[in-house]
Amino acid sequence: MQAKYYLVPGTTPYYKIFIGNGPVVNPAAKVTLVQPAALGGQPVPDLNNVIFTPLDAFGGATIAYASTYTVHHIEVDFDLSGTHYTCKYLADAGGSLPIKLTSLNGRLNTDAEANISWTSSLEENSFQYEVQRSADGKSFVTVGTVKAAGTSLETVKYSYNDVLPGTGGAYYYRLKMIDIDGTAELSKVVYVNSKKGAGVVTKVFPNPFTSEIQLIGATSSDLTPNNIKVFNVTGQLVKYSIVGANAIAIDVTAPKGLYIVKVKDQTFKLSKQ
Repeated sequence: MQAKYYLVPGTTPYYKIFIGNGPVVNPAAKVTLVQPAALGGQPVPDLNNVIFTPLDAFGGATIAYASTYTVHHIEVDFDLSGTHYTCKYLADAGGSLPIKLTSLNGRLNTDAEANISWTSSLEENSFQYEVQRSADGKSFVTVGTVKAAGTSLETVKYSYNDVLPGTGGAYYYRLKMIDIDGTAELSKVVYVNSKKGAGVVTKVFPNPFTSEIQLIGATSSDLTPNNIKVFNVTGQLVKYSIVGANAIAIDVTAPKGLYIVKVKDQTFKLSKQ
């Protein structure tokens, strides 16, 4: 089982405990309880003044309680195949709101199609993602939707392929993250460039980077092992893979620091964060 704990802002702030990946409630898993407890073991009632809350049929539960309580731990007790289990989680300082994106990337699949990919590490009551595109970075239109996981404590990966409206353009993308109750939040903006170049890279983006790098101005024919080399600060070659028409991904095991990317006779310095 896993547990997340976060503060929900508002006129009357309250905390939520989100527990998931528990045993499915069936004859083999009975007496499943969730108990927020203060230091000393005294149970803390939720906003409905209920001390114990049964887990749902998917082995999960969400509990809200007033922020006037200081919760020390969260306890889950259940019987599974005749054996009793107790899971206890120490409360942390509180985290983010119900959807937490850990990555958002944009790259070209081909010269006429962009791929937008993202990853979430926490979702509660999420409904869908709207993929929005802009030609100027200011006015966005929705070009597609992707159904969200709903409720998850696991890493969830998403992807959307967008057929570009023309050739040789620069585009901006963002996500509109919509919950079941209709509330929405916008993500950061990522950039995709499909402008044709004469084998001349005008920009390497982003810098600093985490893994994927766009070579703005390069075409798919430019991305070959003979044309592109990546070095660390000691001059050693670093492994990379081609992941799009103008993008590469540097080995994820490479440590943080300064790297040099050579594209034909051009040299770029980048920092890995």
